This record gives sequence, structure tokens and C-alpha cells, in this order.
Amino acid sequence: MQDTLQDHHTSISNGGRRICNLRFTDDIDLLPGTNTELQDLTDKLTQSTGSFGMEVSTEKSKVMVNS
Repeated sequence: MQDTLQDHHTSISNGGRRICNLRFTDDIDLLPGTNTELQDLTDKLTQSTGSFGMEVSTEKSKVMVNS
């Protein structure tokens, strides 16, 4: 996951540091700045997990908006 998401550039920043995801043991939070970034991150994550025989659960996935 780290290799997949580390080079993604996003418009979210915290103290001048750009952030696109938060990773936990069995969860990941994607932090896009736009809908396009969300789709791009989701596509990359789905592709990466698929290469390891895993899949993203659409039943467990949620979208939250912070404006």
C-alpha cells in the first residue's frame, strides 16, 4: 500500500505537509482534495490490493465530506 499511495499528490495539507491517506492495521483512510483525486486513489488502491489477491469491500467503504 505504501508504494501505491506514496507518490500521489493531493491538495490536502497539514502544517505544510501533503497528506493523501492514513493507514491502520486493517483499514485505510484516503484523503483526497477533489472527487477526481478520490477516484484516482480508489483506482490505485483497488489495483494494488488486487495484485495481492485482496479486494476493497464496497459494503464497508464509506465516503465522508469535510468542507
